[in-house]
Amino acid sequence: MVSEENQFPAIDSKISKGWTLAVKIFFSIFAVLTPLMTILMAWITITSNIQIELKILMVVLAILVAAGFIWLLIVKLKEKSGTKIIRTTVDRAGIHYYTNQGLVKSIQYNQLMPHPEDGKYDVFINLDQTDTDMDLCFYIFDDASDKIVIKALFIEAESIITNGNLLKKHFIKGITFFRPDLKISPGIFDLYKLDRD
Repeated sequence: MVSEENQFPAIDSKISKGWTLAVKIFFSIFAVLTPLMTILMAWITITSNIQIELKILMVVLAILVAAGFIWLLIVKLKEKSGTKIIRTTVDRAGIHYYTNQGLVKSIQYNQLMPHPEDGKYDVFINLDQTDTDMDLCFYIFDDASDKIVIKALFIEAESIITNGNLLKKHFIKGITFFRPDLKISPGIFDLYKLDRD
């Protein structure tokens, strides 16, 4: 007989160090060059023979853009000192996010709730989204508001994860395995190419 651990093995996130480094270098260059180019543009505008009103407008615009990038840089540096999620795991209990210090947060299968108003599905893809990423949505009890709220599943990490869809697919398998009472939208099975059995 197959053990329960072998029926549903844990899956960890896989990080691409090369892609992560490439993206960080690109954004670092962009963050340095944009304010410098804006200041250069303002200097060229000041030395040109255009109306003084346009010169003032261009200098003010350059100062605002440079200040915005400096502010973003400060915000990013403050974020770096915070907790960084370095690993995500989907196992028999749910999905777990880890930092260097250990487990930060989890979404466990036993926390998932049925639709609070006897809706069609308990696990679904929200079609009212404005972004292009299709997020897996479900209901969970929120202690702060003392009611059932809708949540989306995000695969969080400081680095680029190459198997994010596999983690979501495994989380859905876990729902079907450990929470057969929840109704899952057929579109999820189609999107993640899962058997409905």
